[in-house]
Amino acid sequence: MALGLLMILFVGLSVISILGLLLLYLVQAPQKKKGIFCFLALWGLLIAALSASGLPSNYLGSRLTAWGIGLLGIIGMAIYLRSESKTLSFLSYFLITVSVVGGILYMYF
Repeated sequence: MALGLLMILFVGLSVISILGLLLLYLVQAPQKKKGIFCFLALWGLLIAALSASGLPSNYLGSRLTAWGIGLLGIIGMAIYLRSESKTLSFLSYFLITVSVVGGILYMYF
């Protein structure tokens, strides 16, 4: 029964991540896009926290890797809040995408 609940949790995390990333790239309204971006940055941190806390305490390298993937989301958010050019905005979108997708893949594998 516990494995079934974990599978439902993982599928739910994956669906929310995919929908969030699709909305990030498809929505055109700046205010909505900023809200989705902030949600995905926090979502990437939540995924990193779940990945890191699900590992044994003696797997320090793996835990640091999980937190490093979450750190990409923080870096992306900092770039987004400070940027005024489109190039840096796309870089921050890319970092958030890598943080969310990398966190999901790292949690699975």
